Amino acid sequence: MIKLHYPKFYRQRLVLILLEKAGGCLSKMDFQKLLFLLHQKTGILYYDFIPYHYGSYSFQAASDIETLQATGWLKSEEKNITLLKQLPQSKGLKGYEIDEISRFMQSYKDYRGRRLLRYTYQYYPYYAIRSKIAHDIVDKETHKRIQAERSRTIKQESVLYTIGYEGSTFEAYINKLIANDIRLLCDVRKNPLSRKFGFSKGILSSVLPKLGVEYLHVPKLGIVSQKRKQLETKDDYIRLFAEYRESLPEKASCLQDLTVLMERYQRIALTCFERHSYFCHRHCISDYLEAEKDIAVVHL
Repeated sequence: MIKLHYPKFYRQRLVLILLEKAGGCLSKMDFQKLLFLLHQKTGILYYDFIPYHYGSYSFQAASDIETLQATGWLKSEEKNITLLKQLPQSKGLKGYEIDEISRFMQSYKDYRGRRLLRYTYQYYPYYAIRSKIAHDIVDKETHKRIQAERSRTIKQESVLYTIGYEGSTFEAYINKLIANDIRLLCDVRKNPLSRKFGFSKGILSSVLPKLGVEYLHVPKLGIVSQKRKQLETKDDYIRLFAEYRESLPEKASCLQDLTVLMERYQRIALTCFERHSYFCHRHCISDYLEAEKDIAVVHL
């Protein structure tokens, strides 16, 4: 028998309460769309979403479903999610949040399947720009709005971006890639692993190509973790990056490869952990390419 552990995160409690208020069972597609609308229509903000194959989608929520199944709270089958146990009130959310969820579910109790999809596509067309089924779901006017949203994400200029994921959710990070029409993500971490959901090589290399973004790990441009320890002062960072810049001639082949990739993809992003580029060695790489190869650089 599975020992019941109460969900650690409030967002996971939200999932259980949403299922409860929805009658205890939802299709996976309806769950994602209702969770998305809940965030749009109320002040409850626990998840971010991206435009995916069938519209708005949260990878974090999908992962939480797996966790909640493993801990005995629900059953996740091929198409449906079924609540197995209700949360005690003392282990749930704040009272006003539960009230908001109840009111929301009452307003959208009749929205399921195609009607729910059509509604989200009509009022939130950005999230339908990657949909495989939009043309079968929406009317011509909504389809034009979706096309217009897609057009806004297509850029012409050749730009090298840098982006860190510190303080960002996986979905917010992906939305930045989409908004800037980034076509290749170059991971310049030495070891592309992360305790933060979504940012390890396995998930990035699996998910991004499905969104039109290729992934490439370039470990030779990384910094060994030992050198990143005990970085406390501005001078510590200055010394680290000065040493890294001195090593760039040894990385000439990788830098040349990046130049060739820029010619091919036009819009590339270098990624690492730190939010601000000036605390990350990625700015040393972009500074070099900007100065030596006359490549335009933008730090996201």
